[in-house]
Amino acid sequence: MRKSRALAVAALVAAGLAVPAVPAAATGDDPWHASSYTPHHGDWRPYVLAPSGHTVRPVSVLKTVARQGRVEGDPRNALKADGRSVRLVGAADRAGSPLLILDFGKEVAGRVTVRGTGTGRLHACFSESRRYLAEDPADNDGEGKIAPGCDTANIWNGFPGVAYTEDTDSHELTLNTPDRQVRGGFRYLTLFLDGPGQVDVDAVSAEFTAAPLQPRPDAYQGHFLSSDDLLNKIWYAGAYTVQINTALADTAKSWPYTSGEQDHADTAVPYADPDQEVIYDGGKRDRIVWQGDLAVQAPVTYLTTHDVAAVDNSLSSLAAQQLPDGFMPAESQAGQHNKDELRTYGEYVTWFVNNMYEHWLYTGDRAYLDKWWPALTRTMSWLESVRAQDPQGLIAFGAVGSCGHYGYSDCGHETYVNALYARNLTQMAELARARGESGAAYADRAAAVRKAVNDQLWDENAGAYRMSREIPDAYPQDANATAVLTGVADATRAGRSLAYLRAHNWSSLGSLTVGTANASLSPFYAPLPSGFEADARLGTGDTSGLDLIKKFWGWQLAQDPGSTFWEHVQPDGTPNLKQFSSLAHGWASAPTTILTTRVLGVQPTAAGFASYAVVPHTGDLKWAEGTVPTPKGNITASWRNTGHGFRLEVTAHATGRLGLPAAGRVTLDGHVVWADGRATAKGVTGEGGYVYVDGVAPGHHTLESR
Repeated sequence: MRKSRALAVAALVAAGLAVPAVPAAATGDDPWHASSYTPHHGDWRPYVLAPSGHTVRPVSVLKTVARQGRVEGDPRNALKADGRSVRLVGAADRAGSPLLILDFGKEVAGRVTVRGTGTGRLHACFSESRRYLAEDPADNDGEGKIAPGCDTANIWNGFPGVAYTEDTDSHELTLNTPDRQVRGGFRYLTLFLDGPGQVDVDAVSAEFTAAPLQPRPDAYQGHFLSSDDLLNKIWYAGAYTVQINTALADTAKSWPYTSGEQDHADTAVPYADPDQEVIYDGGKRDRIVWQGDLAVQAPVTYLTTHDVAAVDNSLSSLAAQQLPDGFMPAESQAGQHNKDELRTYGEYVTWFVNNMYEHWLYTGDRAYLDKWWPALTRTMSWLESVRAQDPQGLIAFGAVGSCGHYGYSDCGHETYVNALYARNLTQMAELARARGESGAAYADRAAAVRKAVNDQLWDENAGAYRMSREIPDAYPQDANATAVLTGVADATRAGRSLAYLRAHNWSSLGSLTVGTANASLSPFYAPLPSGFEADARLGTGDTSGLDLIKKFWGWQLAQDPGSTFWEHVQPDGTPNLKQFSSLAHGWASAPTTILTTRVLGVQPTAAGFASYAVVPHTGDLKWAEGTVPTPKGNITASWRNTGHGFRLEVTAHATGRLGLPAAGRVTLDGHVVWADGRATAKGVTGEGGYVYVDGVAPGHHTLESR
């Protein structure tokens, strides 16, 4: 059988035809490759996508294409590092060069090394997906002729619809030497020759530069596991997406303006410690720190790798950019393109406040809060100065030229932005109290903003929140999900808002940004507000949030690169910016946090997990378990549906609240605390089909309902 395969490969190569991919072996104990897989209690490590060290290798040959050159020998020799090689023989120019396309099996990042000998000029091209791996000359607006095998990482050359005119994406390699440039995100590596000559390739590897200060990237401090194989994959893909985006702070991008300048990652993030990590928005493309992306990435980091230093460095670098009037730039001011956007994104000012609050909640780091408290108060003063321009008491960024948005530009008085601001005010009230100050002014203002949103932007007839006063006939996902998530909506409005989205925005792949029947906005699928919606649903006890997670993020995992999540998705299922899209984008990782905080149910209820809650939303799952790293030590939790109730076990180093769905008797450590519809012990309450026990002492406890 092996001889027949070898002869078939040789015949295809000799004829100049593609060699079919050689897939990685599918094993029964690998959920990523097995045709079916059943999760088992405690067996979470097979789901981890991160490598055990900082060297990765391709796992298969996707194909070889001889074109006008030749490929001699078995292409799989490039995978084996056993001294046998495959030879690439060049053509007159790169447009006719043979292509050797290797598959790393998942998204990776780093510096490629090709071991071999030869006289040809060897180039490497990179792509996150097969869809935009420019193999044919016309692919990617002409990139296939100039940089075969690449997708596009340069906004100034080959942006979708713009001709690709010069090679700004391939890297010329020196044999047996690591590539000079970091490629922040790719799954496929294409080797080709720039003209005549030949190269014998006998090994290919990449220095895995993601998460460089994590000695073992696969050694997660937190984990999640459930009876649902797909949900487990989504949790670990989100964790891995954020790891791919984590890199040293001196490997940012300063957007190239010079003709012919190559894709690169060698610029320092302003105000960041260059010897520490930061968390970029995406590995491949923008490769800078953004406030809005960090809002999703930071909680994922706290709950998975617990790489708090990377969060600190990222958030501090953004805070240090604050302008004298209190405005907080959205992104690292790493290059002229970013500097041109200095005041563009008013929405992202609200995310800075949220990020600082989340840092306090997860770490309890008082020194960090005190250091940046003056920046926080100046930020809030700037936001309030914008709101003060509106006699009706809502924020709009048109007058200050900061209408930029995560997905569109709107200068109106939006539900979305004002809901975020109302939450900021509530967060600041809590932070002020933590510092021994009065938070009353912030709390009063939060109530006023919530009332203004409900008075001006709630549409009673539609049962949903309007986009803005200026666009009253659109009821977008972000408006309604954030109104629920931030507490702007009461229980009745929350239920109606989420029902509206389910009826009008849900489609084949997930929940659209706006219903297709509305003409004011163009719909697409956005992971950022989709995460808000899934979180809001589960937070209100609506377990269709799990359906949304499995539908939208599960669909992404079924596409290339199959291991990380995308920036945006068009209604037809293609990436928002085609070959320029980021397919490992941190703000798409929200389900990792949601599955831990809502499904496993573990959340901090005081700074640094000084107190906590474990209240799982179980849906139709049979069981879930996990570990949450905290400054006080790990919290371990597990629950299972026993068939006649639920059993929750928790070990923690702090006082907490435990809760379970219950209709009958409930026991804590064997003692009855709820029976016949009423509490039989102090600190026990019931509401909404749940029984809660407050003041549970540190240690190991079992809460069981029957």
